[in-house]
Amino acid sequence: VRARGITVPVVAGVLPVQSYQSFRRLVFLTKVAVPEALRERLEEAKANDQAVKDLGVEHAVAMVRQLQAAGVRGVHLTTLNLENSVQRVLEALGMGEAAMKSTGRALAGQAVTGQAMTSTAERRVWDDFPNGRWGDARSPAFGSADAYGAMLKFDAQGAARVWGRPCTLDDISSLFARYVTGEIASLPWSDEPLRAETERIGAELARVNRLGFWTLASQPALDGVASADATHGWGPRGGYVYQKAFVECFVAGAKFGSFLSRLQSSASRVTYYAANRQGDFLTNAHAGEGTALTWGVFPGRAVVQPTLIDKISFLAWRAEAFQTWREWAAMFAQASQEACFLRETADECWL
Repeated sequence: VRARGITVPVVAGVLPVQSYQSFRRLVFLTKVAVPEALRERLEEAKANDQAVKDLGVEHAVAMVRQLQAAGVRGVHLTTLNLENSVQRVLEALGMGEAAMKSTGRALAGQAVTGQAMTSTAERRVWDDFPNGRWGDARSPAFGSADAYGAMLKFDAQGAARVWGRPCTLDDISSLFARYVTGEIASLPWSDEPLRAETERIGAELARVNRLGFWTLASQPALDGVASADATHGWGPRGGYVYQKAFVECFVAGAKFGSFLSRLQSSASRVTYYAANRQGDFLTNAHAGEGTALTWGVFPGRAVVQPTLIDKISFLAWRAEAFQTWREWAAMFAQASQEACFLRETADECWL
């Protein structure tokens, strides 16, 4: 670094692995090289969320100690607002609450008080097993794990090669259907292939997309699946997990009226949230009420609800969902048929 003329202080950064999916996503987006030994251990542990978190802590501690041994005087630990793993790293390094109280040691020039440690511990309940943008809107980690990103990962040529040059609603329907059937590996809203659990509803998703309801996220209903299940499980071993059926989709403006009527006629069985780019919002949920989409029961723990949806969480992502249409359109010449069609579709459809 110094040989290249960089003279400012450089602080080493360490991000403990929080979950297998977030690890895969970060590697995909950053193209960072991963030690083969770590990759193999994560592959072995990927069905056990707690084991993945434990491995993340172990590896982070080893990295910090290696840096210290090499004479590095400071390390920046990244939490992504999920402090539990970082707190465990500090404890393992002798910098945790107990060490601070007994020795008065300072971290990064400031003492860490017992009061601060207590307040972070109290916030851990909903942050142990985050679940992307449909987490608890009260959580400091809300939305940090898996946003749309509002930044397409292709250049114009790559986008046209993978997603084509859409000019009709049927073109969009075909594109989404090809994605859910595995013919293409990404969409403007999703830069990774679908996860294994979607295979359970794959045929139905393909049919829905061909009908013009373009799905962005979905999950099948689950009733008491073992937390160790390789496909649907999460959290510590010995527990059971549950899911409500859920789908997030775009609906073209011409279809939305009849679609809304169908939703309203099923109001006793279906909770819905709908919004368009202009900011109009509709729901049958009571004000301030949220819906748990995923929850788990584990030995020695309260019921954990990592996936919730409410008005706040839904509207928080509406802007980025619609912005992605505009970014996709910007990959074509401004006055082209494709760009005009994509902008018009964004203006007329509902999420």
